[in-house]
Amino acid sequence: MEQESSKLAPLEPISDNIDRDWLLQHLVTHANLAKDFHQPITLWMAGGMISGVLVSGQEYFDAYTEQFVSRFTPEAAEGTRKTLRDIGSRYYEEDESPDASNTIFIHLINAQFWTPSGSIPSSKGAGMVWRGRLSQVTGFSLGQLEKAE
Repeated sequence: MEQESSKLAPLEPISDNIDRDWLLQHLVTHANLAKDFHQPITLWMAGGMISGVLVSGQEYFDAYTEQFVSRFTPEAAEGTRKTLRDIGSRYYEEDESPDASNTIFIHLINAQFWTPSGSIPSSKGAGMVWRGRLSQVTGFSLGQLEKAE
């Protein structure tokens, strides 16, 4: 999918003294701004790796909400869905010039955990929605891991 480079946030120094990869932080800021951005990505963390598709915070909250209410009755689901969407929209409203230093979390869909011994099964084989702190990521690569057949 082709992205317009004019929508990228300017690369400005991050000065909040939190140790995180500035390149990954700007990629996540761009994902939050672009809204329809999807990038397969693998993250190295202290306990192993997590691999999935990087999405905007808004798309994450939509996926999280639907996963959360999937076991509710239709009546209960609707009220909870509205509450969770309201919470998510407070943080991921349209912003013409996002400040990358305010980007603290990374959001993945179709995420799977991987340890040195292999992947940890999750959601009966389907990927999960996942949110993590950028300051806890020790490395990343573009592309998503898949189980070997």
